[in-house]
Amino acid sequence: MKKLSLILCGGLAIATTLFSCNKGEEKASTASSSSAAISVDGKKVVFVNTDSLLTNYQFYKDAQKEFENKGYRLQVDLGQRERALQTEGAAIQQRAQAMTQAELQAADMMLRKKAGELQQYSQQKQASLAQEQAKKQEELYTNIREYIKKHNAENKYEFVLGYSSNGGGILYADNAVDVTQQIIDGLNKEYAEKKGAAKK
Repeated sequence: MKKLSLILCGGLAIATTLFSCNKGEEKASTASSSSAAISVDGKKVVFVNTDSLLTNYQFYKDAQKEFENKGYRLQVDLGQRERALQTEGAAIQQRAQAMTQAELQAADMMLRKKAGELQQYSQQKQASLAQEQAKKQEELYTNIREYIKKHNAENKYEFVLGYSSNGGGILYADNAVDVTQQIIDGLNKEYAEKKGAAKK
């Protein structure tokens, strides 16, 4: 879902603090995996291309596909329920001339009640899906934050900046200090291991 993509991308910037993420072009990182940090006033600085990070992180791709499927199934379910209610309403209209005023009022009240229940059902299902998305989003942030902490234990970077090709806080980034591919490779390796362990 586009909404999921925007939510995950927007939340990524807030959750990681060091990331600035705008939905953008899907560009793979061209820098080598052995990028060296640059020093600014003695501080080691590298950056991660947040567009590439989301585009290539398998956890994110799986989550996006999962919620697209859930959203589609919810739309189908709601569509079927709405059509069933419309069919019921049409059947009552066809019988309307043969019905008494009291029967028509009762049928109208019943249809209104069912329409209200359908609206409530729709809101509950959408809220439930949004809660699932928020939980998955938080898991995404946690995975990225925790992996960067582990990755940084060896490298001792003082700043890991987020860069997006479509703008954000960093207007230019030298590919020599791009560690995006290292982060993607590490995240995907960890995710594959967790996914494999969960299947056992």
